[in-house]
Amino acid sequence: MVRWSLTDGAPRWVFRTDRQATALDADPDTISISISYDDGEIVALALADGSVSWRQYLTVGEVPAIPTALTITQPGRLLIGTSDGRILLCSTEH
Repeated sequence: MVRWSLTDGAPRWVFRTDRQATALDADPDTISISISYDDGEIVALALADGSVSWRQYLTVGEVPAIPTALTITQPGRLLIGTSDGRILLCSTEH
């Protein structure tokens, strides 16, 4: 993941991973980006510097779930589609 400068096209920050991303969404209101991976982890990054705000493996009743679609619906809420056909509304607040 790279955030580019609009003024000169230079990278502002880079977030490296060795896993397959399955979905991505950004929320300029909360200044965050959420990324889901094929191993079930969801990672939220700070838009300003790419630092990890939080990370969590997705489970449904303690059973691992693989996110295949991800949408930030409002601050603190993610709508997540899973590989087994579920649609989940999840809180990102701990």
